[in-house]
Amino acid sequence: MTVEEKPIVMEVETVVHRPDEWYVEAASRGDREAFDQLVHRHQQGVINAAAYYLGHQEDALEVAQESFLKAYRSLDGFKGKASFRTWLLRITLNTARSFHAHRQAIKRSGTTATISISAVSEKEDQGELELNDSSGDPHELLERKELQQLIEDAIQSLNDRARRVIILRDILGESYQAIADEEGLTLGTVKTRVHRARLELREIIGDFL
Repeated sequence: MTVEEKPIVMEVETVVHRPDEWYVEAASRGDREAFDQLVHRHQQGVINAAAYYLGHQEDALEVAQESFLKAYRSLDGFKGKASFRTWLLRITLNTARSFHAHRQAIKRSGTTATISISAVSEKEDQGELELNDSSGDPHELLERKELQQLIEDAIQSLNDRARRVIILRDILGESYQAIADEEGLTLGTVKTRVHRARLELREIIGDFL
């Protein structure tokens, strides 16, 4: 008697890349692991947003933690007008603003955010601030460090409205439309604020361009 040979079927595990909204819905039902996935995806952007707003890395980490906590508690308030990322960054900047107001009377330690920046230039086609890091030369590293501090100080010198849009648009890469939707502004208003903020920054750091 012969035994019929059956083909061997190997199960291959498929990695599912779900959109943020799927995790938001799951997290809103109490799934903490789903929210942890959102934290993993967006923590660097949140930290960067807070760091550029405050100019202080340790404060940025504290603001980031508080921002994620606020977001978790407010998931029911996410209406999907813009992406979850944009909604989260708006919470972050609001939290950073409140933190800054509360800490104005406290003397800063002087530590600055460690964000790598080597050059700031205006793109001819779109006018965006371009941040690059491509050299390991010690002299250029020192120059970049000085420029990094200058850019952080320049951003902090902007008023709150200008600071918010320049961080969202040029530091974090949010679209004009996403910013407009989440901030409750017209597209034209966002573009105008970004343009004016860029002009202010270029005036401050013009000698380094």
